[in-house]
Amino acid sequence: MTKFLRYWGYLAFALAIFGWVTHLFTFVVILVLSVAAVGYSLLGAPVWCGAITRNRELCRNNSTGVLLGCHLREHKWQKIKMTFAAEGWRTINRGLWTSPREGINTVTGLAAVVSAVAAGAATAITALH
Repeated sequence: MTKFLRYWGYLAFALAIFGWVTHLFTFVVILVLSVAAVGYSLLGAPVWCGAITRNRELCRNNSTGVLLGCHLREHKWQKIKMTFAAEGWRTINRGLWTSPREGINTVTGLAAVVSAVAAGAATAITALH
């Protein structure tokens, strides 16, 4: 049960894709599942920290989500600050592909964003029609 709770965002993303393919879910349900998968990938997925250490290397401590750092307080602030700085995006991008686990999380997050935008547009078009 603990493993399921740790990786629930991937299940939400899989259900959203299943909804797109089979048309069994409404666009609102797909939107909710996609937004949940994006939130999971940004704030809850198990990844490496990736903050810059004093030795100018990426931190390898376990972290939750792309936007949050590890247990070190300075790393949490550093990751949030990197989100708003132009050169920080280069560092964040380098850390998104450091291992297969991070790569899967990155691809899942990007696909969930695309799914959420498409489901939002489909919901708006359906509501206006």
